Amino acid sequence: MNFIFDANLPPGWAGAIARLGNNRFDPGQIGEVVHLTDKFPANTPDIDWLTALGQERGARWTIISRDNFRKQKGAERQVQRQYGLSVFVLQKSWASKPYWEMTAQLVQWWPRIVDQACATERAAMEVPWSTSGRFQQI
Repeated sequence: MNFIFDANLPPGWAGAIARLGNNRFDPGQIGEVVHLTDKFPANTPDIDWLTALGQERGARWTIISRDNFRKQKGAERQVQRQYGLSVFVLQKSWASKPYWEMTAQLVQWWPRIVDQACATERAAMEVPWSTSGRFQQI
């Protein structure tokens, strides 16, 4: 499973999570963990990068975002489903938290995000702020 952090999230999160967590999971459970700007120009339209990820042979991608995936515009939703892309959207309450609190909370959530992403395809889940909460399908 590969993970891509959307452009609306701090670029450093992907690298930090990759370095912190990959050796704590089963071998082969996690592939790449990258920020959108590591693979595509920052201004790439969503439909273009979603399609490109979906068309990568042998790669399963999960998107981490705090973006409009809640609304699931028609074409983007169709591409997500067509290629089996999953998305985890940070609940709106995350945006009001200080950077380091958000970072620490993401680290707390990361093992659950990985487990859920590996167990499902085409999932669209909201990640609540509280680690005592549960993913909500969106």
